[in-house]
Amino acid sequence: MARRHRAGCIRGERGRALRRSLARRDGARCFYCPTPFPDPTTATLDHYVPWALWPSNRAPNLVLACQGCNEAKANVLPLTLAWLLLARQPAPTLARAA
Repeated sequence: MARRHRAGCIRGERGRALRRSLARRDGARCFYCPTPFPDPTTATLDHYVPWALWPSNRAPNLVLACQGCNEAKANVLPLTLAWLLLARQPAPTLARAA
């Protein structure tokens, strides 16, 4: 399978420009562990919502992350996003026994 969808594989000037843009938007820090990047063009790109759930390489779904945090997050939803999604779900109604 081609790896064109993987944001971390965006190389060259296009990848550097994307990383600089994300650094301006979020600050030149790891999104997950606020470690500053001396050079944001060397940071890894991570899909905030995993590619399997939202196949998009658009900027709203990309963040800069250090290699360790990117690997630790892997292909799961960040906990804060999962909480927000669950909070929007209606509460289950329980039937009362007569």
